[in-house]
Amino acid sequence: MCSSDFDLKLMIAPVPFLGMEGAVQQDAAIIPLIEARMNDATNVMMDAMATALYNNTTNNQQFIGLPAAVSSSGTYGNINRSTYSWWQSKQYAAGSVNPTRQNILQYISGTVKNGAEVPSFGVCGFGTWTLLAQDYVGQEQYVITPGHGFDGETNGPQAAFRALMVAGVPIYPDPYCPEGTVYFLNTNYLSLYIHEQGSFVFTGFESTLPNWQIGYVGAVLMIAELVNTKPKAMTQVTGYNSVSI
Repeated sequence: MCSSDFDLKLMIAPVPFLGMEGAVQQDAAIIPLIEARMNDATNVMMDAMATALYNNTTNNQQFIGLPAAVSSSGTYGNINRSTYSWWQSKQYAAGSVNPTRQNILQYISGTVKNGAEVPSFGVCGFGTWTLLAQDYVGQEQYVITPGHGFDGETNGPQAAFRALMVAGVPIYPDPYCPEGTVYFLNTNYLSLYIHEQGSFVFTGFESTLPNWQIGYVGAVLMIAELVNTKPKAMTQVTGYNSVSI
């Protein structure tokens, strides 16, 4: 018998506020400097998290991302997939083809056959998603209400989609996902585990006087890890063509 083991990762974004900066902008601020830096700290952390979640496989100082969580090889969660095949995800090579409803359906079927569950959604890069959308847009039809025309409608005709539905599974774009790759994920088993004391927590400001400086410094903390408890229910497909955007 074996059990999975995941290590929480700590992210720290410092938020400095020097005394002279505050004095200079006190009566002339359009946007308070401290408010802007707090906003930037959160955005920088979210960017680092999203980048790691789509790319990191071995760096234990970052979140272990989808390439390792949804894979058929390697060790994940302290379990070797070569020894325990039930810990393997399905991995397919699309073979340099355009993503279409037919071949997306094929890999959804493979996911269900392998893990006995329908994925919650699929995710891919915007270039890959746009190429898949072209398989839909050419089939669109516009229905005009009798006695009305496009010029008489307040919002005009609607075209294209925000999510591309294949066999009941929505396919979403994500700017951080590598082009040519599609992940079919099941949110029943995949989540970002966040420590209750480390969800974008601000430490508060401390004086920098001990360093012979007038000012304050604080930090935004995030303690979390991506956890996949049933890799068998998810699939990674690589090798799709994509549109250059």
